[in-house]
Amino acid sequence: MSSATTALLSAAADLRLDASPGFTATFPPCPSRVSEMRRRTASRLQAWKIPQRDAEDITLAVSELVTNSVVHGEGAVCFVLRQVADEIWIEVTDANPQPAMVKNATPEDTSGRGMFLATVFAQRVEVSDDGYTTTVVFSLSGSQR
Repeated sequence: MSSATTALLSAAADLRLDASPGFTATFPPCPSRVSEMRRRTASRLQAWKIPQRDAEDITLAVSELVTNSVVHGEGAVCFVLRQVADEIWIEVTDANPQPAMVKNATPEDTSGRGMFLATVFAQRVEVSDDGYTTTVVFSLSGSQR
C-alpha cells in the first residue's frame, strides 16, 4: 500500500474515531468536486453556527485547497473538515508527494494564488513531512488576523 493510500485511510479512520464533529470525503480528482466540497463545507459551517465572515474565509480555503489537489495532485483526493474546540481544521490529501507551496503569482497570472490566500486567512498552514497532506487551521476566537 502506498504512503498516500495509507494517509487517505488514516485520515478517514481518525475522523471516525475523533469525537469532534466534521466530515470526510474521498473522491476522484474531478473539478466538479470543488464546488461540492465548498457547498458541503458551507452547509456544515452554517449548522455549526460559524460567523459568516469566518465561514467565507474557510470556504474560500476549501475551494483553493481542493482545486490545488484536483489540478496538481495525483489519484484520489481525501478531504477532511473538522471542528476542534475553537478551531476549524481542513485537511486535503492526494497521492502526489510534491507539497503544496505558496507561489509568487504576477497580476497577469490567472492562477497560482490559492496557497497564498490560505496563508493570509488561516491561523496556520502545514504540509505533512511526506508532502501528501496539506492542513489549514482557522481560529474562531478572532485572533487569526
